[in-house]
Amino acid sequence: MASQTFLNLDTNKRNKLIKAAMDEFSNVRYTEVSINKIISKAEISRGSFYTYFIDKDDLFSYLLEINKNNFFSLTKNVFKSCNGDMRESFLKLFKEIVSLVEMNSFERFLKNIFIYFNIYREKFQTPGHELYLYVLEDISSNSLKGNDLEFYFHLFMHNLFIGIVEAIKSKDVLLVSKEYQKKVDILCYGIYKEDM
Repeated sequence: MASQTFLNLDTNKRNKLIKAAMDEFSNVRYTEVSINKIISKAEISRGSFYTYFIDKDDLFSYLLEINKNNFFSLTKNVFKSCNGDMRESFLKLFKEIVSLVEMNSFERFLKNIFIYFNIYREKFQTPGHELYLYVLEDISSNSLKGNDLEFYFHLFMHNLFIGIVEAIKSKDVLLVSKEYQKKVDILCYGIYKEDM
């Protein structure tokens, strides 16, 4: 992870390096990421870079941590704005994430995450559980059957990530969005008729 020297940097310098790194990791394959390009865009020396991060993997892990924290905050805000309604929250979360991916060209960054998962796997052993605990107080369970809220949350999260991957791969995001909503509705309402 980032050294204390990096964390003590002026906010503008720190953000400039983060932006340069995000641009590089979002535009090329992980194996083609160039530290030279990052330090050139960030206008820092090679020596400075290595006082901030051990190597490319260390920098990537730091970017993942930042994005994880942003995702946690986004999820919490969405649940609050939807009054904790599981269905509405996950529909809104899908739209928000897909919109962010489209606006910021995060497709390659997300591909790098999925392809090079082994680099940071040990750092994120239980991200689903962490996220669940982070938003737990904002989830409304009043209208849910059963009491295994965390299990339900994980089902929705799994569906969300599959939907995001499909949206990234597809040329027809509107169709993927409709399919995602169908899956959410099946999770919410089931497949059987009421009288069965």
